[in-house]
Amino acid sequence: MATVTFSAADDLLYAYLAGEIDHDAAQDLRIQLDDALLTRTPHTLVLDLGGVGFMDSSGVGLILGRQRCAREPRRDLAHPARPGTAAPCAAACGHSVRGRARPGRTGGMRMKAENTTKIQFDSLSVNEAYARGAAAAFLARYDPTVPQLADLKTAVSEAVTNCIVHAYPDRVGPIVMTLAVYPGRLVKITVADRGVGIPDIPKAMEPLFTTGNPEERSGLGFAVMQSFMDKVRVSSTPGHGTRVTLTKRLEEKPST
Repeated sequence: MATVTFSAADDLLYAYLAGEIDHDAAQDLRIQLDDALLTRTPHTLVLDLGGVGFMDSSGVGLILGRQRCAREPRRDLAHPARPGTAAPCAAACGHSVRGRARPGRTGGMRMKAENTTKIQFDSLSVNEAYARGAAAAFLARYDPTVPQLADLKTAVSEAVTNCIVHAYPDRVGPIVMTLAVYPGRLVKITVADRGVGIPDIPKAMEPLFTTGNPEERSGLGFAVMQSFMDKVRVSSTPGHGTRVTLTKRLEEKPST
């Protein structure tokens, strides 16, 4: 759940955001922020993200959309850097997003998972938080670091949001998430749908490309996944669905 509170000083309007900002939360925040811009007509809107504990690319789209909205009538938008702000904000501020080194192959041999789980849920925005929470709960026994867990939750949120926004644009459909942990603390998460599919995967994975509303979507979903995961693999058949596999190796626990 995310909230926003406002305070005004002269021609400045401060918006203090708190909680978790995903696709579901961004929709309500967007309405509140736009209403404040229209009714209070400030010269500058300052977005304070100090209370935000989680944010995926939907939050980046929220910021970019308010920037576009602030231009008519002419206003300024500021988003001061605050400790604890989620990493995707770096992309909104113009920093580059780079992939990390991929884990080595296992010589062609298929490893057997030590532990697996599979869940299915509807492509509803309210289920984004459920998917993140389920993934975190399953992986908790492997004692990942806080940054590692944040990376995994963000990537899961991005993959699930893609299903909701793009795979099922005009209906509700099933999303299946499978989690597996392999020897060496290798985590693989698969998010699959039976939606419209992706006709051009390389194009879809280009940063800033989106088939959604360009005024509100940042087009950074796959870029964020690649930034936080060791490997991202996408397979898709138009008309039959898409499968995204996220791979990350957790750091080894220090010996006691």
